[in-house]
Amino acid sequence: MIIVKDLIGGNKPEPILIHYNGTLDADSVTLRYAGSFVKQMDLNDIDNGLFFTFGGLASAMENTVGILAEDQPITGNYLPNATALGMTTRLMYPIFPSTVLRGEYSRTDKAGAANTDTGATATAAATTFTAAATGTADRTIGGWIYMVTGAAAGELHYVTDDDGSGAITTSAWANAVVAADTFLFIWPACSNYILYDATYSGLKSEIDDSACVKHIQGIMTYIQAPGIPLQPLARDLHDALVVANARFFHDFVWCGLGDLGASGVALNWVRNQTAA
Repeated sequence: MIIVKDLIGGNKPEPILIHYNGTLDADSVTLRYAGSFVKQMDLNDIDNGLFFTFGGLASAMENTVGILAEDQPITGNYLPNATALGMTTRLMYPIFPSTVLRGEYSRTDKAGAANTDTGATATAAATTFTAAATGTADRTIGGWIYMVTGAAAGELHYVTDDDGSGAITTSAWANAVVAADTFLFIWPACSNYILYDATYSGLKSEIDDSACVKHIQGIMTYIQAPGIPLQPLARDLHDALVVANARFFHDFVWCGLGDLGASGVALNWVRNQTAA
């Protein structure tokens, strides 16, 4: 995850120093990656003191404050009450309601785990892409399917319909897709539906909106590939292309822990702090 700009000031926020430990109840020995979300620990877990930590720890994305600007290595990370040493400082970019983030729908997360989808099928020359499930009908309209492996690898298709059961209408497929093939689903540009990967530093492909975390206001989606400079995804330019090694990005504003009725505090700078 990177910060692109600020909607009010224009320039992205400068990184600031924070006391950071990537584990709640121990001196951290887990690598935490630059680009990952940072949260303040919950107020009901203060047996080791208060500090900033990894955004994916329970409760994930609660009390969010920013994006880690540098890796936390696996040694030298201490709790406030460590026996002999004080806390380590790390640089962090703060996130505000006007901060525009850019996440990549990458094939793997920074730890190497797969971020792609599987389990879909399509027939050559047909216009139906059948996924295992898509959740709510029509939510994927305006999104994109990009095949990573299989006979259709490199094919990019724009979504025009979705019946909610997994039957998605696209442009015609040049090659067949089988269930073992991997793909990336890029959500529609202004979508509120997104899923963070396990390192909380990028976006994981998830075509079923019921499995996505509703934490964003999407702004624009982008493609970049050899011979294709970074540019907004556009149906008239990119639908039905076959392009190798394409990368996809989503610009968004992070604006909430969950739906409007959620009780947990999301952005810590503006909504105070939750204890649970």
